[in-house]
Amino acid sequence: MRVLIVEGYGVRLGVRRRCLVIESRSGRKIVPLAEIDRVVLATSRISITTAALRMLARAGVDVVVLDSRGQPMTLLTPPWITRTVDTRRAQYLAYTEPSTALSYAKSFAVAKICNQASYLRYLARTLGERSLLEDAARIEEKASQVLSVEGPLEEARKSIMGIEGNAARIYWGAIATLIPRDLGFPGRDQDSCDPVNACLNYLYGMLYAECFRALTRFGLDPFAGFLHVDRSGKPVLVFDFVEMFRVSVVDSLLLKALREGFRPRLESCLLTADTRGRLIEMFSRWIERRCRERLGEVKRLRDHISSHALKLGRALRNRASYSGFVEEWWR
Repeated sequence: MRVLIVEGYGVRLGVRRRCLVIESRSGRKIVPLAEIDRVVLATSRISITTAALRMLARAGVDVVVLDSRGQPMTLLTPPWITRTVDTRRAQYLAYTEPSTALSYAKSFAVAKICNQASYLRYLARTLGERSLLEDAARIEEKASQVLSVEGPLEEARKSIMGIEGNAARIYWGAIATLIPRDLGFPGRDQDSCDPVNACLNYLYGMLYAECFRALTRFGLDPFAGFLHVDRSGKPVLVFDFVEMFRVSVVDSLLLKALREGFRPRLESCLLTADTRGRLIEMFSRWIERRCRERLGEVKRLRDHISSHALKLGRALRNRASYSGFVEEWWR
């Protein structure tokens, strides 16, 4: 996907002859529409004309507006989605059947846990950190625990989330040992004001936007999930779906960048504009990398997200089981 990142203050986006015109204090830039798949508005005080929005919509180009923490505030996408009625009916029916809903909840949680274990094994082999193999084995045991959870749906959900939380503590404890000490990473805490957690929050926000688009594109209701508890106005299916891709899309990207010298900067607990721009650029490149799914094929990460949204919708319509995405890190 070809992503156009727009940042800065006083920037104006207009249209001229099938081209997007970007005007700023530094001058004018003209980008042919054929070269764009998505526009990301990364800072405030950017204006865009309705003519540009119409042109982008006709061309099937998304417009994502991020807040200062990287959370997608708005995703403007053309209203062309497939199998909406059939898929959503099947999705709501699956939600009302406790055994079916529990099966899907387990699939998301198991995929996340297996990705954490798989990535730690990869790091153990590439970095020579043998202790990570023990952590990976402990995490993988949690996947078996998730699969054995039974009982009423609400209680089972709480049990799964508790097991997932225990796996996450082991995982982030291991990752913390690999992050350069000068960054002062205390462990995963989305409310922390340290630069690593701020970067994770920002990148996860971009991943949410990617998954939201994929799910709605294939007719799924992003607000009706299986693992996370329904909350008014919260896209809980997106939260479920994102779990499978956190390691591959965000954690691995940030760890690699930090170990190679990238140093994010904060101002009043917020990432600076140049740091946010750098993260967007890295994310846009990393999500295009090719990787192999366990027992599956090699394709771009972005394509794995789309194919799993399609796969989930198909499983729901056919009332079939669903296996989540797990990357095969070792070769």
